Amino acid sequence: MGSRSIAWLIAGLLVVAFVAGVAGGVGGAYYWVSSLPDEDGGAPPPAQRPVVSVLTDEDAIVQAVQQADPAVVKIVATMVREPETPFEFFFGGPRVQQGMGSGFVFDYNGRTLILTNAHVVGDAQQITVKTRDGGEFGGEPLGMDSAYDVAVLELQGDAADLPTATLGDSDQLRLGERVVAIGHPFAFDHTVTVGVVSAQGRRAIGGGPNPPPRNLIQTDASINQGNSGGPLINLAGEVVGINSMIFSPTGASVGIGFAIPINDVKEIVHFLLERGPWVGIEPTPNSAGLARYFELSTDQGIVVTGVTPGGPADQAGLRSGDVILSIDGQPVSTNEEMRSAIFKHEIGEVIMLEVQRGRQKLELSVTAGTVPEGYYR
Repeated sequence: MGSRSIAWLIAGLLVVAFVAGVAGGVGGAYYWVSSLPDEDGGAPPPAQRPVVSVLTDEDAIVQAVQQADPAVVKIVATMVREPETPFEFFFGGPRVQQGMGSGFVFDYNGRTLILTNAHVVGDAQQITVKTRDGGEFGGEPLGMDSAYDVAVLELQGDAADLPTATLGDSDQLRLGERVVAIGHPFAFDHTVTVGVVSAQGRRAIGGGPNPPPRNLIQTDASINQGNSGGPLINLAGEVVGINSMIFSPTGASVGIGFAIPINDVKEIVHFLLERGPWVGIEPTPNSAGLARYFELSTDQGIVVTGVTPGGPADQAGLRSGDVILSIDGQPVSTNEEMRSAIFKHEIGEVIMLEVQRGRQKLELSVTAGTVPEGYYR
């Protein structure tokens, strides 16, 4: 082949490589491998199929699911309800009801346990946990916090070899970041849905005696009935939240779902399993309306609406109607801020409270205690 022909061949290959590079910029990173004659003019090596490597979000999603999905479980909660009317007594008898949700296996200081939502297990008389590989275990609640919708279960049987999920850091989440929900919506086992972090720090719409926590992750990853309690994971395969609820005018998913941040869950799990640190109060965030209603001298801080008799706060002299302004010198205005400030302590440590009582400001020292048996479920 003459020098002119070789020059045209090289130019043609450069054009092809440029076109391939432009296409790769649209769909991912593409690597083009071509064969050229040896510099000494010898014959090229045998023709080979071009090698193309594609790096995309889809690859990361697949790998994240492969890492997390083996730890995802199905939870079946069975409740037996006694007849409530004469008609039910004579014609129906006791009613057996089953609810279904999701959860995941995690390691807590060497213990293989299950995390799920409190509303998934509720007051069930029997809990069955089904694993990815077909295993089946009984589940026993170790602790449950209905206000934050978190429950921890212990498996009955040898669960030491079960794969466990990796708990991530929800504080590192960014708006628009890709996340994946895994669960059992409508009994479709191990369903994967993909979305983004739509917002953070949300309070889901709803009220009642136990309003949901303020610090919720909003996502458009599809969440439906049966997803509750399952993990929300990042593209590293780490659990960053527990799927908990949706907002929907119709009851079907409309792309507005909420997950409890895993960092909050870690604090709650520690509290439930270690049974402390506990102070024994019922808190309500203060507001201008609340201050007017109770004739408080401030609309800041946390209003103490109840004190457990004999509990640490009661022993320290805290009263209903007191307003906690700060904990250990840090101002608090939400239940979440108060919880985090208290949870920084170990049982037996002293917690310093700045309290407004009428027109008087007080400094009270509360010794973090242990939750009495049966106080929380």
